[in-house]
Amino acid sequence: MTAVVRAESSLAARIDAAPPGETVTAFVAVDGGLLAGSPLAPFATPDSLWGRFVADVVAGVAGPAVVTPDDVVRVVRARRGRTVDEVADECAATFRGTTASWLHPEVWRLAVRHAGWGHRVVLVSAATPLDVAPLAEALGADDVVATRLSYGGPDGDVVAGLGSPVCTGPDAAAAVVGWADDHDVDLGQAFVYAPADDRALLDLAAHPVVVGGPDGVHPALPVAPRGAVPPVEAIGGTVGFYGGFLSATLAAMGSGALRLSRHHAINLAGSLGSELALGIAGVDVEVSGAEHLWSHRPAVFVFNHQSALDPIVTMTMLRHDFTGVAKAEARSMPLFGQLFVLADVAFVERGNTRQAKEALEPAVEKIRRGMSLLMAPEGTRSPTPRPGRFKKGAFHIAMQAGVPMVPIVLENAGELMWRHDATVRPGTVRATVLPPIDTAAWSVDTLDDHVAHVRGLFLETLGLREKQ
Repeated sequence: MTAVVRAESSLAARIDAAPPGETVTAFVAVDGGLLAGSPLAPFATPDSLWGRFVADVVAGVAGPAVVTPDDVVRVVRARRGRTVDEVADECAATFRGTTASWLHPEVWRLAVRHAGWGHRVVLVSAATPLDVAPLAEALGADDVVATRLSYGGPDGDVVAGLGSPVCTGPDAAAAVVGWADDHDVDLGQAFVYAPADDRALLDLAAHPVVVGGPDGVHPALPVAPRGAVPPVEAIGGTVGFYGGFLSATLAAMGSGALRLSRHHAINLAGSLGSELALGIAGVDVEVSGAEHLWSHRPAVFVFNHQSALDPIVTMTMLRHDFTGVAKAEARSMPLFGQLFVLADVAFVERGNTRQAKEALEPAVEKIRRGMSLLMAPEGTRSPTPRPGRFKKGAFHIAMQAGVPMVPIVLENAGELMWRHDATVRPGTVRATVLPPIDTAAWSVDTLDDHVAHVRGLFLETLGLREKQ
C-alpha cells in the first residue's frame, strides 16, 4: 500500500468513525482543494494574445492557477450587465470543457464518503456561485459558500457586481462561520479540506485536513498534480500503450487473414490488444462480479463512460464475441476509429433519431446471431465520476433482442486517462460487474423506469446520491 493510499484510507476511517447524519458538515475548499485550480481561472487569463500564451505555458508546466482576489473582481466586473442565465451557461460549458479535468479524485472520494454517511457537504470558493454550481451539482453538494454577486435589471436577473468580499483567507473563514450560524452547525464536529495556505479555514473545524503538500501540523491528503507535464513513466507507458495495441491488432489481422476469418481477427485483437496495451501502460484492472460477464450471453453490456480508456478496459474484460455502438465522430479518432471499423461497430449520428434507429437494427440482428453488445448509455464521456444522463438506445436494443442487460461500473479510469488528455498514467481501474437484469418484461411504456433503475444502480455502486 502506497503512502497516498494509506493517507486516504486513514482519512476515510476517520469519516466512518464520525456520527452519521446532518450533525456533521464537511467544508471542502474548491480552489486548490477539490480542483487543482479555481473554476474562475479560465476567465481570468490576460486579454492579450501574448499574455494568454504565457498563461497557457505556465499552466502546462506548473498546473492550473488559483486566482487572486483582484482576478475575481476583474472577472465579475467584466460580467456586469450580462444575464445570470447567460453567465451560468458559459460557466457550465467551461466546467465541461476545461476545469472538470482539474478534479482531484482523492478529495472527491472523501466528499462522496461524507455524503454517504448523511453528512452535509459544503463547497467553499473564492469564485462566484455561478462558477462553482456545475461542480456542486456533479458532486451533489448541499450548499456553496462563495463570493456572492449582486443583481440588477428589471427582473433581478442581470449581474451587477460583487455582493460580498472575495471569499478567500479570513473573509472565507468569516463566511463559513456565518453559514454555520445560519444552519446551526457545530464546528466542533465539522471537517475542513483545504490547501495548507488556507490556514484561516483549516483552523475553524475540529477535523482539518490539508490537501496537497503537508503543513506539518494537520493530517494531509496527498493529491496527484493536474495540468502539469506528465511523469516520465506515463510518457513511456503511453507510447507502449498505443504501440502495443497497434502491434497486437496487426498480428490479429494477419492471423485472421491466414484463417480467412474476420471474426477470429476481431476476437484476437480485442483480447490480446487490450491486454498488451494495458499491461505495457501499467494499468491493472480489478474486477468484482466477474462471473456475471459469462453467465448470460449474448447480452447488452453497459458501462459508465468518463475516459477514452474505458473501451480498452471493457474489451479486456469481455474478451470475445461482442461488438459495440459508437458515436459517428469516433470513426475519425486516431487508432480507435480504425479499430472500430475493423470491429464492425455500428456508428450512430447523435441527435439524428431516424438514422440512429436504422443504425441500431444491425446491432440487434448481431445479438440475435450470438454476439453481445457493449455500449456507453451516456453516449459521451462525462466530465466527472458522476454518470451523465442515460439514453435509451441500449435499452431498446436489449428489449428488442430479448437479452439481459449487464451493468459494468468503472472507477478510476478517468483518473488514469483524463478528459482531453491522450496520456495514460499507471494505476488500477476498479470494475464492478452487476448481476444480469432480465428484460423479458420490459416494454416501451415502462422504458423510462428501467433507464432510471439501471442508472440508479451505477450511482449506488459509485456511492453517489441522485440529485433532487
